[in-house]
Amino acid sequence: GIRPAWTLDRKDDQKRVTTPASAIKDGSDYLVIGRPIRDAKDPVAAAIMTAEEIEAAL
Repeated sequence: GIRPAWTLDRKDDQKRVTTPASAIKDGSDYLVIGRPIRDAKDPVAAAIMTAEEIEAAL
């Protein structure tokens, strides 16, 4: 699963986890980031932080 760096300390059912930056560097064209945004206390802020992380990787 794709997990933003700010969520890596949380454990869930994903066996293999990578950050958006690592996925982009490894050649991913599309990223699906669901639970870290959906389950955040502030989903808008979570989406913004994730977008900033992706932008920094480009």
